[in-house]
Amino acid sequence: MIEDAGNGSTVASGERPTRSFTRRTFPAIMLLLFIMSALAIAVLLNITQTQDEQAREQSLFFAQRAIDGMRTGIGRDLSDYSKWSDAYRHLHLEVDKDWAYDQENVGSSVFSLYGYQAVFVISPAGKTVYSVINGEMSEVAADTWLTGDLRAIAKKARAAENRDEVIVELLHHEDAPAFVAVSAITTGTDNSVREIPGPSSLMLFVKVLDAGALQNLSRDFALPGAHIAHTPGPKDTAQVLLDSLTREALAWHPATPGKDLRKVLLPLLGLALLVLAIMALAVLRHALIMLRAQERQYVSLLAHRKALERSEERFRDIAEVSSDWLWEVDSNGTLTYLSERFEQVTGFSPSEWLGKPLHRLLHPHNGSISIAHWLLGGANSACATPLLCEYTARNQRIRTCKLSVRAIEAGAQGFRGTATDITEELRALAQIKHLSLHDPLTGLANRNRLFDCLSEHLDQAHGTPLAVLNLDMDRFKPVNDSLGHAVGDKVLKEVAHILQQNVRGTDLVARLGGDEFVIVMPNPGGASDLDQLCGRLIECMQRPMHLDGNTLYLGMSIGVAWSHPAEQRAEELLRQADIALYAAKAAGRNTWRVYEEAMGNVARDRRRYEQQLRDAMQQDQLELRYLPRFDVNAEQLHGFEAQAFWHHPERGELGGIDFIPVAEASGQLEELGSWMLIHACEEATTWPNALNVSVAVSPRWFSSSFLFNQVHKALETSGLPAQRLTLEVAEGVLLTDHKTLANTLHALKALGVRINIDKFGTNIASLREVLDQPFDGIRFDRNILAQLGLEHDQEGVLAMIRLSRSVGLMVTAEGIENALQFSQLRSVACDHVQGPYFGAALARSEMASFFTTPRWL
Repeated sequence: MIEDAGNGSTVASGERPTRSFTRRTFPAIMLLLFIMSALAIAVLLNITQTQDEQAREQSLFFAQRAIDGMRTGIGRDLSDYSKWSDAYRHLHLEVDKDWAYDQENVGSSVFSLYGYQAVFVISPAGKTVYSVINGEMSEVAADTWLTGDLRAIAKKARAAENRDEVIVELLHHEDAPAFVAVSAITTGTDNSVREIPGPSSLMLFVKVLDAGALQNLSRDFALPGAHIAHTPGPKDTAQVLLDSLTREALAWHPATPGKDLRKVLLPLLGLALLVLAIMALAVLRHALIMLRAQERQYVSLLAHRKALERSEERFRDIAEVSSDWLWEVDSNGTLTYLSERFEQVTGFSPSEWLGKPLHRLLHPHNGSISIAHWLLGGANSACATPLLCEYTARNQRIRTCKLSVRAIEAGAQGFRGTATDITEELRALAQIKHLSLHDPLTGLANRNRLFDCLSEHLDQAHGTPLAVLNLDMDRFKPVNDSLGHAVGDKVLKEVAHILQQNVRGTDLVARLGGDEFVIVMPNPGGASDLDQLCGRLIECMQRPMHLDGNTLYLGMSIGVAWSHPAEQRAEELLRQADIALYAAKAAGRNTWRVYEEAMGNVARDRRRYEQQLRDAMQQDQLELRYLPRFDVNAEQLHGFEAQAFWHHPERGELGGIDFIPVAEASGQLEELGSWMLIHACEEATTWPNALNVSVAVSPRWFSSSFLFNQVHKALETSGLPAQRLTLEVAEGVLLTDHKTLANTLHALKALGVRINIDKFGTNIASLREVLDQPFDGIRFDRNILAQLGLEHDQEGVLAMIRLSRSVGLMVTAEGIENALQFSQLRSVACDHVQGPYFGAALARSEMASFFTTPRWL
């Protein structure tokens, strides 16, 4: 058939059957398209009907959530007031209206902040002794203001089994339903106040579902036309019962997006089918023309086949090398060949560079060696070192490639090699560097960048005046809890934008985490200038914020600290700003305070906390728990990470993140670290399988022999094999002296333990610095992994993991929260995983049952 193609006979004979086939099949294809269009219309009708049903179900969910939230909220708020020792003294032991109302302890703030229309206190004798109606003091009795069996609710609240509980029932006020929360007034957890035997006084909070409350429900939970119904309504309304006894219901008109969509799409689909029929005829005509052209191209393709085979044979000896493009020069360094891939990568046609010197195209990185000397080195060595080079592509962008070389007859006939483009790899490394200095959510500077900036200004010999503003958002947590983290993230981004708009180009805006921001201002001017800035920021934050159909009312408190050049450290300056911030919050929020020495009470509280930690280590208040870590490749349990918890006598259970920084700042970290190492090793020896145990260690310990001595002591005391112990160290260890660090690492490696870089991506270390030291693995921080699933950020995270594995590091991912993150990490062959998706940390008493039911998720 190839020979016949040379004179065109085969093509001519096959042309007519091909076009005949097209005429036969094309109408069938168009008929199929019309059938599919009809099916699409049917599916559309079904989908839109489903949308209406889903919209109704969603509104029912939101309505039920609103009612449940109202019940839960009034119960939680009343519990905070009724289980308060001061309320017990001033509203039960005696009725101190000055303390309650005038001093705003249980006064108008309950109405203005929480929206509760009434507050009552009922004595043990059943008499209303304190009333606040709509924020104003009143003499109205509770059983007068409310309609319903209030006496039965009071009896239930005074029952011994409900002493620490809050009773929430539905009563009425002026024919409007009202949620009434009733609770006995007790001292709560404060043992400093002695309770008097006998019946308790009761405190009542009342939330009336009047017109204003229903309007707020309609706006906040997307319930159009919300009202109270006593009987079932028409089909276009939905209802949720407020109480099963009264049969009253919250009713509204749910949205009908499917019905609205049908009105728009059905006419458009009809028009589209008409256009499709017209276009079909044009496509048929064009298809026949294209068939003729393709048949002519086939003849040309056969003619080039022989030439292509000769080209492939010419470079078969280097085609096995993975590369972006191939090059060849003569003994003088003049280009004699460039592969076709060259044009795709650089934008230049090979003909533009053939006959020109290679050194005019490529320039060695940093100019450390010339192209000519490197080629000579390749001729004299069996395996020349690859050379990093830079070049300017046709689009005027600088790109980087890695050049490899092989001599042709020892260089007498020239050289050939490959050029691998590594521009994207370098960009990924740059992104890692950027992520280590910037907050991934807002793009602002992070804690590392903040400390670099402060150190830069405070370490100057002739330091300039410096002001630090610590900013914390008011009422952010209720927004985050009620509307979800997605809206909370958008709020944080908007706040970051507002802060950047109100500062100078020389100022630094940083986010420390959560809703805490810091502004560093070199040469801030006078006190009046700072007052103007703080007032402007607070004014901006008090304006309503409109996000995703929600109108949010936030606020901001600011603490200000001034530096004294060459006299302060960054930590001390931030501490002062933090103390001033707490003073601003204590002053009523939405204001600012400048640090004064009198604010040092916060520091004294910190010292008390440090002393409590010392006592905790002596009184067995500390506990180790073990977080499972799984091997992705083997699909089995790999080991556990030891995590410290503190059973604080006042604050309850605290995680390591709450007190380990305090231990580090107060010099107790060595004692705490020794305790963790010894107990973790001893516990690991009791496990039925030879599983790994990992312990986090402080970067500071690498500057002395302390860490080596403690690890050696823990292994020797427990008898645990060294290879079963992994030390997790934060990347900040790379900021210590490299020689001292290397000595400590090699000494520990000689013992046989494994050492991983922990929370990579949160500091300023680069992957190159990690490779310079004998680390075994790398663990990525949960804040980095949180970006998986984000359209613009996930490729950067996955690139970081691929790079780490490509250089021989064992990759561990912590904080995995969902199946999507796990699936993406598994696709890049992440070695070990841990986090909430695989289970919480286990107490020592839970370990035995865990081993009897081994699992892999």
